[in-house]
Amino acid sequence: IRNGVLYRDVDSASGADVCVLYWDGTMETYTSKEFDAEEAIDNGAYQAWCFGPMLVGDDGEAMTSFTTTVGGHNPRTVIGYFEPGHYCFVVVDGRSSASSGMSMKQLSALMVSLGCVKAYNLDCGQTSVMTLGSTVVSDPYKGGRKCSDIIYIGE
Repeated sequence: IRNGVLYRDVDSASGADVCVLYWDGTMETYTSKEFDAEEAIDNGAYQAWCFGPMLVGDDGEAMTSFTTTVGGHNPRTVIGYFEPGHYCFVVVDGRSSASSGMSMKQLSALMVSLGCVKAYNLDCGQTSVMTLGSTVVSDPYKGGRKCSDIIYIGE
């Protein structure tokens, strides 16, 4: 879902988790089996991503098992959610002598320790890059990689 328009529905057999931002500023995460795109749009879905995994359970606790095969310590990019309209973004550098990255369990625990009630892994590896304006503020693995999707925060 981009700007409230459904471009592709989720294959419930994919096992990929879904993250939805709603027009009212709320953020929800779903397993692919729980997610209903039409229902989400009817409820005001603005943006949705399908990969993940989600990092914080419905109980607000750090998760310890995940729907991904990308394990180990890696660079990571995460969106965290506190309350409607209040988010945080975390980029973890990795695969270098300065930083080994984080496991999903470590990342999940970090997001809960920051006070997030929901969190979702956006990507890992070479596409984990954070910029401020036109300045790269993270240290992306191998200088980063081109990517067709970004989350952009503007005034």
